[in-house]
Order: sequence, then structure tokens, then C-alpha cells
Amino acid sequence: MMNKIIVTLTLCVSLILTGCQGSGGVSSRNVDPALTKSNTAKFFSKSAWQSCAIGAGLGGIGCVLAGGKTKVCLASAAVGCGVMMGANYYLDSKRAEYADAETRLDVYIQDIQKNTYEVQAVTETAKAVLDKNLATLKILNNQIKKDTLNKKQAQTDLAQIDANIAYLTDKLQSMKKVENDWILISSQEQQSGVKVSKLDKQINQLHKQISVLENQITLVTKQRSAVKVS
Repeated sequence: MMNKIIVTLTLCVSLILTGCQGSGGVSSRNVDPALTKSNTAKFFSKSAWQSCAIGAGLGGIGCVLAGGKTKVCLASAAVGCGVMMGANYYLDSKRAEYADAETRLDVYIQDIQKNTYEVQAVTETAKAVLDKNLATLKILNNQIKKDTLNKKQAQTDLAQIDANIAYLTDKLQSMKKVENDWILISSQEQQSGVKVSKLDKQINQLHKQISVLENQITLVTKQRSAVKVS
């Protein structure tokens, strides 16, 4: 029993540390409050990743101490963290929980649809903020042309726009990481003989939604680069 506990402790600590290796993110200083205070602000955040990993790791330890089987305890511990714990953790946990491939695919689809809805929510919030930023950039450009620019105010406005771009770009990278995890999961299941066409269709929907946000960020970034305030 003691050896079993030691092995589980080692693996759970690994699980916790893996969770703590999430994206460092970017500073929220100067970022528009509409982004940081919305319900979507914690999308794939480091804090959510860490709390999930620590909870999963401790849960795995507790499960074994209560007499559970090591493999099942560890798999169950990782379940609650979803894809953000990494494709391998997620895939192993789902395979341990659902031996039937069709049932497992249904769970995958439910989870990826949640990711897609989250991306859509972030995108809708971002669009409102970025549209406002585009309007500000247009005003600044006109002021520069007319030589009526208030440099101090312009620098404040541009600092927030730069912060918004950096913040959303960080979110975008996290989204792309999740998309890549789903692609990896689909590939591994396909190699195991599972028909993944339905899952691939959902991955494509996620990709399209992520692309909407990426295009919005690209547009504002391009307009921002054209505004020069010395």
C-alpha cells in the first residue's frame, strides 16, 4: 500500500506541476475593463489551469488513500481539467472513463462545443472593444492630419489599444493551443480505428470561430501600426 501511495504521490505532483506550467499570460494593466471584467476574461487563464491541476492532483491522492485503484484515480483526477490539462491527459482520462468509442466521441463533441461557445463569447466581447479602438484610431489619424492632436491623450489611448491587442493575442494563442489539442486527440483516436468525422467537423467549427477573432485582431493591429505619435 505504501509503494502504491508513493507512486501516486509522484504522479499527482507531476500532474500539479504540469498545470503550473501554463501560459504566463500578459499583464492586464491598461486593458479595457470590458475585456478583463467580463465572464470570458478567465478563458484558458493560468489561474484556472493551476487551480484545476492542484485540485486534480490532490483529488488523485485522496482517491488512492481512500482505497481506489491508482490508474482509475489518476484518470478521474484529470477529467475535470478538460483539454486545458493537455491532450494526453484528457485523452487518457476519457479512454479510462469511456471504453465505448461512440460514447467517448459524444463526450468529445460536447466538450469541444463548450470551447467553441467560449471562443464565440470572447470574440463578441472583443469585437465591441476593438470596434471602439478602430474608431479611436480613426479620430487620432484625423487629428494628426489636422495637427490638432493632444499627444498626452493620444499616448494614453494608444497604450490601451496596445494592451488590448496584447491581451487578446494571448487569448488567441491559448485558443490555438486548444485547437491543436483537439486535432491531436482526433488523430490519435483515428489511429485507433475510431471514426472521427463528426469530431473533425466540430474542430472545423472551432477553427472558424477562432479565425474570426484573429481577423479582428489583425485588422486593429494594422490600423494601430499606421498611427505614429512622437
